[in-house]
Amino acid sequence: MGPSPVDTGRDDLGKVLVLTSAALAAEPWEDLRGIDGAAHKVLWQSGAVVIGLIRVEPGREKPEHTHHGAHHHMLITRGSCVMLGERVDEGSYVYVPPGVPHAVTDVGPEGVEFFYTYRPVEVPPPHADDDFVASPV
Repeated sequence: MGPSPVDTGRDDLGKVLVLTSAALAAEPWEDLRGIDGAAHKVLWQSGAVVIGLIRVEPGREKPEHTHHGAHHHMLITRGSCVMLGERVDEGSYVYVPPGVPHAVTDVGPEGVEFFYTYRPVEVPPPHADDDFVASPV
C-alpha cells in the first residue's frame, strides 16, 4: 500500500545499498500523506519505482485507495491487519494489481508493518520490441 510516489529526484539505481538493522532503525519514519497513525520509510527509489516500509498504529487504518498504474507487493513483517478481505500477519504476502482498490483495516493490537514495492506499469511492456519473438516452424 505504498504511497503514490512523487519523483523526488532520488535515484538509487546502480548503487550498492546496505542498511544494517541499526542503520534502518535510525532512519526516520515520515508521515504517510496526512493519514493519522501511518508512516513510511523509503529504502530505495528510482523515479517512480519505490521500495520501502509502511507501519500503521493499532486502531488506525489506511483508507481504501487505488493505484491505477502500478503493481503493489507487500510482505507483512510485524503485526496484523485485514487486506483485501483477508486477515494477514507476519510472513503473509499480498499482491495488488493495478486498478484494484485496497485498504489496511482492522489493525491488530500491536499495529502492522510491511515491506512494500510500488512499480508503475511499463508501457510498452519489457521486451515488446525485442527480436526474439518465436516464429512458426
